[in-house]
Amino acid sequence: MALILGLDIATTTGWAIYDTDKTPSAIVSGSFRLQGATPFERVRYMRSHLPRLIKEHRPSFAAIEAPMEIAPRFTRAKKDMLGEQEQETTINSKTIAVLNRYAGAAEMAVMGNNIPCVEVAARTWQTIIPKHIKGKPKQRAKAFCDMHRIVSPNMDSRDACIIAMWAAGHCQELKLMRRTGRAA
Repeated sequence: MALILGLDIATTTGWAIYDTDKTPSAIVSGSFRLQGATPFERVRYMRSHLPRLIKEHRPSFAAIEAPMEIAPRFTRAKKDMLGEQEQETTINSKTIAVLNRYAGAAEMAVMGNNIPCVEVAARTWQTIIPKHIKGKPKQRAKAFCDMHRIVSPNMDSRDACIIAMWAAGHCQELKLMRRTGRAA
């Protein structure tokens, strides 16, 4: 048996607890919004709130969505001074930096409670969603959770559910821990 904590880190952080002795429909999940006016205050909130959640559920392993390492490019259309349409590419590096701070705070909260954990990229955990489920990532995650009868309140907690399910079936570190008898 393993109780796996899945975390989807963002300003609204999704969490899920998956008891591998039960069906996915028994996953318990939710989310919490980081409180505070500045990233520093929101990190402080993460560091005080997440340990309480960990103490309540007592997971034996955690899988945390890895923050992005490179800033994505967003293309938007805008009009120049003559009213002609042009494409503008922007990079929002501030968002990436702030999300990395939140992820670091979550990782320290988990590791500070001596819970073995891994980071998993979104493109990795999303591979457990069957290819026949079409749509944008959030739509696919909802359909996947619906398929497993997972009741989850929002998109952040649904992602956390899938992260926990990925860890249960695909995480090499967890498999190794089970093999060596270090996982509950």
